[in-house]
Amino acid sequence: MMNIFPGLLLAASLCVTGATSMSLPHPTASAPAGKEVVPSAVETVPYEAVAAPYPPAVTEALKKVRKSGGHTVVRANGKAYVVIGAGQKPTGGYRIVTDQVKRTGPHGFTVRVHVQPPAPGALKTQAISYPTLVIALPDQQAQVSVHMR
Repeated sequence: MMNIFPGLLLAASLCVTGATSMSLPHPTASAPAGKEVVPSAVETVPYEAVAAPYPPAVTEALKKVRKSGGHTVVRANGKAYVVIGAGQKPTGGYRIVTDQVKRTGPHGFTVRVHVQPPAPGALKTQAISYPTLVIALPDQQAQVSVHMR
C-alpha cells in the first residue's frame, strides 16, 4: 500500500498542474512544425517557413550559420531556401520571426526578420541555444537581401 501512495501523489499533482512531458527535436528550429504559407498581397510574396527534414544542402548551410549567425541562400528543388541564424543565445526561448518578405524586382526579394527574446518572467531552458529559421521562396533564381534587427 505504501508503494502506491507516491505514484498516486505524483499523478494527482500532474493532473492539477496540467504538466505534460514534452519531446523536442534537436536542434530546435525556430520555424513552426509545419509549413506556413503567407498569402500574396501588394508588397508581400508567398513563402514557406519550413521545418526539418531539409534538403541536404540546406542542412549543411544550417551548420554554418547556426553558431556564427547570419544568413545564406541555398538553391534546391526548384526553390531558393533562405537559411538564417541568430547566433548563440544564453537560454532557450529565443526565436527568429519573419516580419516581411517583399519582392523588389523580377528575381529580387527583401526578407525582414527579428530575433524575439523569451517573454519576461517566462520559464526558459538554462542551456545555450542557437535560433534558426529556413524560408523557402518559390523562385530558384532569387536574389535575396536579408535585414535582421
